[in-house]
Amino acid sequence: MDLTKSRLIVSIIALGLIIGACIGGVLYFVLPTFSQNWFVAILLFFTVEESLLLSLVHNFSKKKDKKQLINIYMLTKVIKLFTALGFILIYMLTDKTDMKSFVAVFISFALLFLAAETFLFYKIEKQLSKKIESDE
Repeated sequence: MDLTKSRLIVSIIALGLIIGACIGGVLYFVLPTFSQNWFVAILLFFTVEESLLLSLVHNFSKKKDKKQLINIYMLTKVIKLFTALGFILIYMLTDKTDMKSFVAVFISFALLFLAAETFLFYKIEKQLSKKIESDE
């Protein structure tokens, strides 16, 4: 595995643990009745999803130019949207209790992971532009 790819995945896992600890601390005081099983499921969902999407973007960043890389970014957003809808559907089919709390926690995770993803995509772009400059 590429060193940069490994660093990206370790970064998203570390950020996921930090985000999970922060949201978990807030939930402990604000929503103590929220299911810990669903909390862990949401955290794992976003951590695994972001790791796979970052891996996909990193793999394509080596092969494609900048214009094609924008299409890959958009593809990751579509994948993320459909997997998130699928996850919410699974929750709705299995556990219909406290839907508002679940959606609030899910959106909190989604926004924080979006910020982390944006930062890591920026790092990929920065690395790609350094590579292009060194090739010229």
